[in-house]
Parts: sequence; structure tokens; C-alpha cells
Amino acid sequence: MGYFLKIEGYDVTIIHNGRKPPLVDLVFSNMLPSPSDVRVTKETMRIYRGFEEEFKTTFLKNYVALHIYPNRESLKLVEPVIPDIVDAGVRVRVFDSKEANEVTGLIYGDDEYVIHGEYEYLVSIRRIINILHGILDIIRGTASLKIENGNAYVLVNNEKLTGDAVVLAAGGWNVEIAREAGLKLPLVNYGTRALAIIGRTRLNKYSISDYTYDYYTRPMGNLLDPIAFIAGDGNVKTNDLRQVRRLTNKSYANWLIGSMKKRDPSMMISAIAGYSLVEMAYDYEPVIGKVPNTNNLYLIGGFDGYGAKLGPGLAFELSRLIMGLKPTIDISCYDINRFNNYEGPHDVDPRWEPVMLYLPAPSGASPCFYKGGLRA
Repeated sequence: MGYFLKIEGYDVTIIHNGRKPPLVDLVFSNMLPSPSDVRVTKETMRIYRGFEEEFKTTFLKNYVALHIYPNRESLKLVEPVIPDIVDAGVRVRVFDSKEANEVTGLIYGDDEYVIHGEYEYLVSIRRIINILHGILDIIRGTASLKIENGNAYVLVNNEKLTGDAVVLAAGGWNVEIAREAGLKLPLVNYGTRALAIIGRTRLNKYSISDYTYDYYTRPMGNLLDPIAFIAGDGNVKTNDLRQVRRLTNKSYANWLIGSMKKRDPSMMISAIAGYSLVEMAYDYEPVIGKVPNTNNLYLIGGFDGYGAKLGPGLAFELSRLIMGLKPTIDISCYDINRFNNYEGPHDVDPRWEPVMLYLPAPSGASPCFYKGGLRA
């Protein structure tokens, strides 16, 4: 977002705590739970392609995705999504278990169905961040947010920074930063974890979301693809990072590898473990806009670890709001003001994610999600 403001002539300062960006590429997908999300992914893809053209390099790698569903009934709940994915220019095929086995060589149960298509990419977020940091003014340090008479400012390295707009965009740490400033955001944070898996398997070349055994895999996105990939099971319901680390243990690795061997019995071993914090809004959709009861504090967050899909598109729209311009697409599903009269649960179930399209959404979930069975 800072980049979008800077190219329009605004003075922008980024405060960065020094944490390194992800070592591995992140996933971008059109398989999302609402028509509005799919529209945002189109905007995000436009931005990525624009970066590739501007910086004369490639940031996206296309991979075949497999979404595996336990039975025909669960597939029916996902079918409303497919026309919007096709409309985004992606070829999608639906296979029964026999057809999927013939195409992929993986093992499937008799009742399972697979959505197969090139609708997922790996995004070199680390390279994008490094390039943009070379363009923008960066202050490295740990910042604290302050509110005084409704005006937000930042303290970093014993210096007070003020501005016409202060944007909180710290991912899984948004909640704590705001709380220390006396603000309550409509967000809940929790842990996420994954492992690097070593092995020459049929799993390596696919981006897999396995909804029968509840895990996902992603290619490494580099020269290690033939012998390694990333795998995980989503999120754990604790925001204690030390506890997340303890739960990313040998028992977890054994369970995860055991689940994957049901698809391909080839030898696999776990290598590097990764863990962090992510966040979701109370209704499971991202949040952007000016924080209520403040004059100049804006928020972008609630991406549930999927910021590579919706983040750039919504950052572009938030930059337009800050500049006093109208958004280019309907962003009502993400507007922070939707929580002004919100009476739903003030908690989330991190084991349910918006990408789990085959499961009914929990109580309080966004009305923007697909109908036809996707809501509880």
C-alpha cells in the first residue's frame, strides 16, 4: 500500500521490525468463498502482473492445484464457486476418484472427488518485499501505536512520527499493537504451523488441499521442488507463540506424514518447522478502513494467512480511500464499519477457514460468502 501512495506523490514511511519475510513462496488462489473475494483476486493478479512488467522479472509460478473432497455431498457445496473461477480465466475440471487416480497417480477413496486446475500460483513475496523496500523509506525498529485526542501517532526508536494517515498492517500482531494503544479491533489472532517435507513423491508437484484428511501441501517454488515441499494443517487455537512452537513437534510431524502417505506411501521425512501468528475477523472476512473513533488510523488485516491472495488488491483499494478516492470495486464485504452494530460471536474457530468451502460456515460468518449450502 505504501508503494501505491508513493507513486501518487505522497510521502510514505514504513516502520519495519526487522523480521525477515517468508523464505518460501506464498500461495495465490482463485478458490475463495465469495464472489467479492474472487473479484479482489483479479485485482491482486493485475497488481502482480504489473509488478512483473515494471520490475522486469517473474514473481508468479503456476502450479496444478488439487482440492480433494470426501464425497459427492461435500463437492456440491463447492460447486457455486466454480463458475466464478472459470470466469477469472482458469480451466477447472472435476474428477471422481478413478479419474483423479489416472491423472495424478495419487490414492483416493471410492467416494472422493477432486477439483483439478491451474488456479493456484506461488508468489515470491520475499522478492517483492525486498524490491519495494529499496524504493520506500524504511525505519527499522519496534514501534508502539499511540492515540491522543483521536489522533494516531507512532513511537519508534525514541522518535515520535505523525502523519495524515497511520496504517496498522502488522498481520497477526495487529491485535496486540492496538490493545496496547487502548483499542479493540474486531480481530482474533492465533497460531499457524507448517513443515518442510523431504521426499520424492507424487505430492511434490501439486498444490493440494486435502479436505478428507485435513492438511495442505505446497511446492517449494524453487529448485528443491523435485525433492521437497511444504505441508501443514492450518491453524491452532492459541496466540501464545511459545505454545504454537511446542505443538509443532514430532507427534505433529508423524500425524502429518501419516496422513500424506494415505495418498502416496513414498518415504517422507520432516525437516524445518515453521510457525507464526495470523488473524481473522469475527466474520472470517478481511478488514480494511478507518478505525472508528480515530481521526487518522487505518487498518488492513484479518487475512488468515492468505494475504498473498487478497492483500495487494485490498491494499490498493485502501490507498484510494486514504487519498479520498472511491474504490474501483465493491469493498463493502471488508469495510471495518460493518462491525459497528455487529451482534455475532466475538471469537473464531481457526480450524474452520474460509477456504474450507465444503463445510458450512460457523455462526456469525460473513453474509458475503456463497449461498447454496455454504452457510450454517
